Amino acid sequence: MTSESTSSKAVSLLRLARIAVWLGIAGFGGGFAIVQQLKRLIVEKERWLSEEAFLEFFAVASALPGTPATNLLTIVGVRLVGFVGGIVSAALFLLPSVIVMLVFGANYDHFRNVAALGTFLDGMSLATIGVVAGVAADIGRSALKRPFDWMLALAAAIVLVAHALTLLEVMTLAALCGAVFMRPPEITSGTSRGPLDKSSFHGSLLPGLSAVTLSASPLLVLLIVFARIGIATFGGGFAMIPAIEHEIVTARHWLSEAAFNDAIVLGQITPGPVAIAATFIGYHIAGFGGAAIATFGMFAPPMLLSLAAGRSMEAFRSNVMIQGALHGVKPAMVGILAAATVALWKTSVHGFWPAAIATVATLVLLIDRRIMPLFVLLGGGLASMAIAKIR
Repeated sequence: MTSESTSSKAVSLLRLARIAVWLGIAGFGGGFAIVQQLKRLIVEKERWLSEEAFLEFFAVASALPGTPATNLLTIVGVRLVGFVGGIVSAALFLLPSVIVMLVFGANYDHFRNVAALGTFLDGMSLATIGVVAGVAADIGRSALKRPFDWMLALAAAIVLVAHALTLLEVMTLAALCGAVFMRPPEITSGTSRGPLDKSSFHGSLLPGLSAVTLSASPLLVLLIVFARIGIATFGGGFAMIPAIEHEIVTARHWLSEAAFNDAIVLGQITPGPVAIAATFIGYHIAGFGGAAIATFGMFAPPMLLSLAAGRSMEAFRSNVMIQGALHGVKPAMVGILAAATVALWKTSVHGFWPAAIATVATLVLLIDRRIMPLFVLLGGGLASMAIAKIR
């Protein structure tokens, strides 16, 4: 059994809430960068969790639909404080980025016409590449311990870069490999498989959403669309982008391609997970009500599954197949992050100076993991503005 706590110090809901708010304010660089900051705070600084327990929670959070950062905060809150802790942690984490997105949405036309701001945001977006690469390296230090771990990570990266498999298929195959080949010895030799408790995942997948007709009210349709995306997309905000584009731009023509691209850029350079772009999109479709509905639909269903997962960790630990699957997901996540780095490079880097900004950001975070991603992102924005001025 994994030992969760490394300290006898009691964890207060207020202290956990402060950490959640701080991550919501300073959590730039996307969900995986936020995971890195959370690890530093609760494992290395507060010592509320062991590194092994944190990686176990991260593996469960990554295996669930939705954004890994929000899922992880929910699970950590449940494990440290209780059910209320899970809800409060996730809600306070999302609140600052929701506010920022509403401000962007209300002033979008003005911001869009400020050339200097656009240049700054472009530089921050380039530095995001380095942030994702740094998170991959940081997680890899703990998750890649055996040759088989490296093989899984490399295979996951290759098939995703080559578009041979989808993210869901990669996660599924990694979990199957782990269940077959990576069962923990202490469980295999002593503890038999146990059934999950009643708070597990069964019955939580919002069945029948796709069956609701489009003749319903616009806000209800918006809720259904984003709830379906949130509950059916694995791998975080970057993995959600194609699904959101299909529903919002291609199928329903609620946004233009240009406005959608701006929403995704804002999701990358504002604090919080990339999927917070749902707030911006919802606002442009139906005002403040649309923003609230889209945000709720995107994050509430995965949060319910994360609450169930947090309460079911003991059952997970006593189940041979689940423990093996989680051991397979951990190294696969390193490969997924590496593939995300490559994908971001392909879509964002065009020319020498963008490549220089992305490369320097990557090297900085690989050399010194103690540097906050926020500083690297700000540096990328300032460098972009300086280069534009010189040129």
